[in-house]
Amino acid sequence: MKIDLANIAGTPGARARYAISEDVAPTEEFSCAGPVVGELEVENTGSLLLVRGELRALVRLVCVRCLGASEYPVRMRIEEEFATEDTAPDIPTMDREEPQASAMSHFVLDVAELLRQQLLVHIPMAFVCREDCRGICPQCGRNLNEGPCGCPAEPGDSRWGRLADLLKEKGADKGN
Repeated sequence: MKIDLANIAGTPGARARYAISEDVAPTEEFSCAGPVVGELEVENTGSLLLVRGELRALVRLVCVRCLGASEYPVRMRIEEEFATEDTAPDIPTMDREEPQASAMSHFVLDVAELLRQQLLVHIPMAFVCREDCRGICPQCGRNLNEGPCGCPAEPGDSRWGRLADLLKEKGADKGN
């Protein structure tokens, strides 16, 4: 969905609301389990185009421990500023500083791109499907949340051997 904001951009004080129900293409980081929904409000403040909104999405993420896919609900408040013809040249906005990365070009807002960028900001960097996720076996790769794998216990790190011996000695001292 693209929204032409030229009329709002040319009229200080103008504003408009848009109901959003937009599918966002999958990325390497996430995919959506349905459309992103909510509302955007665009306002010409006289010096900037201000885009605000409250949006919801259900995203599919991969757990960093077990590599399983899980759904994660996202509720986000967004506020983005874009330049108008009346914006002073010294005011930095994304569409001026990085036009190739901006969701706005020539007063046309690419809603899908804006939502993709906002979702990237609002999802966890290292998603864990649940607090007690056991991860995968480093030897066979089995998801340990599904049960034990049967691999022999990994030998301890020899660099910690002396500390382990001290702990054993301390435990033996307490028993006497």
